[in-house]
Amino acid sequence: MPRDKNEVMRARWEFRTSKRLAIAVLVAMAAYACGGSAGSGDTAATTPATTGAPSTDSQTASTSTAPVTGTGETSPSPDTTVAAPPGFTYKVAIFSNPTTDNPWAYFDTEPDVWNQYTLGPTLPSLYGPAFPTFTIVPGLAADVEPPKGAPDGNRWVIDVRMQPGAEWSDGTPITAHDVAFTFNAVKDLQMGGNWFAVLPIARPDDPQTEEDETYHGLISVEALDDHTVRYTWSARPGLAQWQFGAAQSPIFPEAYWGPYVEAAGEAGDLYAVSGIGAPSGGPMVYDHREPGAFVRTEANHAVFGRGDVLTSYSAGGATSEGTASWEVGDTSGEVLARWTEGPHAATAIYSVYDTQDAAVLALRDGEVDFMLNPLGLQRGLQATVIEAGDLDVISNASNGFRYVAFNARRFPGSEPSFRQAIACIIDKEFMARNVLQGVATPLHSLIPPGNTYWANPDVFVWCDGLSMEERVDTAVQMLKDAGWTWEVEPQWDADNQDVMPQGEGLRGPDGTSLEPMELLAPGPGYDPLRATYSLFIADWAHDLGIPLRAQPTGFSAIVDRVFGPVDWDMYMLGWSTTIFPDHLADFFETRNDSATTGGLNIPGYSNPEYDRLAHELKSATDLEEAAAIVREMDGVIAREVPYIVLFDTPTLEAYRNTLAYPATTVLNGLHGFQGLPGSVNLAE
Repeated sequence: MPRDKNEVMRARWEFRTSKRLAIAVLVAMAAYACGGSAGSGDTAATTPATTGAPSTDSQTASTSTAPVTGTGETSPSPDTTVAAPPGFTYKVAIFSNPTTDNPWAYFDTEPDVWNQYTLGPTLPSLYGPAFPTFTIVPGLAADVEPPKGAPDGNRWVIDVRMQPGAEWSDGTPITAHDVAFTFNAVKDLQMGGNWFAVLPIARPDDPQTEEDETYHGLISVEALDDHTVRYTWSARPGLAQWQFGAAQSPIFPEAYWGPYVEAAGEAGDLYAVSGIGAPSGGPMVYDHREPGAFVRTEANHAVFGRGDVLTSYSAGGATSEGTASWEVGDTSGEVLARWTEGPHAATAIYSVYDTQDAAVLALRDGEVDFMLNPLGLQRGLQATVIEAGDLDVISNASNGFRYVAFNARRFPGSEPSFRQAIACIIDKEFMARNVLQGVATPLHSLIPPGNTYWANPDVFVWCDGLSMEERVDTAVQMLKDAGWTWEVEPQWDADNQDVMPQGEGLRGPDGTSLEPMELLAPGPGYDPLRATYSLFIADWAHDLGIPLRAQPTGFSAIVDRVFGPVDWDMYMLGWSTTIFPDHLADFFETRNDSATTGGLNIPGYSNPEYDRLAHELKSATDLEEAAAIVREMDGVIAREVPYIVLFDTPTLEAYRNTLAYPATTVLNGLHGFQGLPGSVNLAE
């Protein structure tokens, strides 16, 4: 924040969820969004929609994405005949099964976008992103902007005032004690994953080791009184840690979760507790989950700010009139959206379909009214939707990417020359233009171009602009220069315009032979674009003598495989990233190795110089300073390629025109805000 664990993970993957997968996940009072997988991601970026991560799946948004910090077979449908309170049922299709109903687990071991869609709207926060501009606005905070704080000796202290009238769905007040409880639970149970992003806890040096493990961050969070929270930091926090991090972190009710936390010997014990019926501070209450079939949430009519009128402006500003009146940012220019906060829907039902095709048919046939999808609607299915007549299709720039990752912990993924040769041989332009028929846009940067303030159009690209013959020759020479050898060296055959002979008997610089390898990729039922792409990558690898096989694998199976034991070679997924791109730190910093700390560094990439840059990014308090660091980090990853960023697509979405959303032009589409279950209404 994550995109298609913006595809953040099982889709902020489809992964930050969205890191602030975590944050994006929170649809706080002002339609707080996550991050993921959108457009390209299946995993939520690691943060909320405004931060970077990761959710680990055209018309561009008219608003600036520069952050403003202050001024087939269908699954059985649920029984909907039971009498519901006044309102309507928001019927939503999803095509992957949510794996947990525990919101704590969603931020750690279960960070996929499908969990984000259903759990995110239950979690409140002090601040969150305004829809559709992503400007940071108050949620439960009484201070309009996140306070900057002040030094206190060798520490930094930030006090935040909270709104006194906010309540959980069970009628108990939401207080500063709940905020402090959440932090202490995460700290005491040593939670990982996206919790690293939303609550960056300070790490002292371990005198028993030679390395310096010191990491500046939160030392404590305490309640000074019922409505004042004190954050104490080891040093002044940067944008990533405070405004786009802890200020937007989720809040849990101590009265409900306290006994479970106290009884838990470790985080896994808490994650095993069902969250069904837990008090909600967001617009929806998690009511029921039938694995493989549906999830149902009910309206939280006690949510703070219900009935307030919110307005977003083209200059980036936003206002609220009602329970909490405030004005943030530049409110000049045209009105992008003005709406009354809900929830207006009495119930939201998320029906699980086996494939996107089945979900689209359900949409066309009136079984559902909207399809939540980190990948967006496949263009091949667009005609099916349009034929229905009562459906509208919208297109938005996406804020994520699809990628290939290497296991950098073991041979051959541990060899930079191997990763670089694969990056060289992949012709992204050919794939986008000729194979994917113009549906996809080739990408080279970890910052999607739709995130205009942070995007890096001049990032380094291996073998950029070369013909296939030149790519083969260059990749072969790269491997030879690094000490690789073949029994049969690959050669380009000009007459056949192909590699003949293909490489055979490839050995690494130390003489190690390559064993058969797998490229785990979603199958065609989940994402035909990546399924097709994986076959071409495997074929090009074979040209070089690399025994790589594309293995179609279920999305959840990939996530479980790569986040578990490190017994994998390569995989292909996507991230839905957040506005502030600190996913560059979350995805590749050594301290975030998923195998050792439960973080989002799935490849196990480790580079001391990169770690230094990651620390600088997390500590940066100035946007321009942060942008310069981001570009440098982007360049390092482009050269060392623990990830190969491949492509993305515009986010196409379809909804029944009996629904009304505050606006439909927004970076990453409506799914980036979980479909706005707290704001959607019936059309007049």
